[in-house]
Amino acid sequence: MKKKELNLVTDNTSWWKKKKFRSSSASKLLMHRKLGWKLINKTLVSKKESSVETRTFTKYILKKI
Repeated sequence: MKKKELNLVTDNTSWWKKKKFRSSSASKLLMHRKLGWKLINKTLVSKKESSVETRTFTKYILKKI
């Protein structure tokens, strides 16, 4: 069984960037699903307090049998 981790941007403070990032993340996940990968777990990556980063990352763990 193979495992793969993807760190994708899923949120932003700007509404139009949020829409752009979510659609690109969804298309990447769909591409992996078509290749036979299945989602095992999804976790939110915490932000650092000192960072001015406005993006929110999500870590996806996929498996392929």
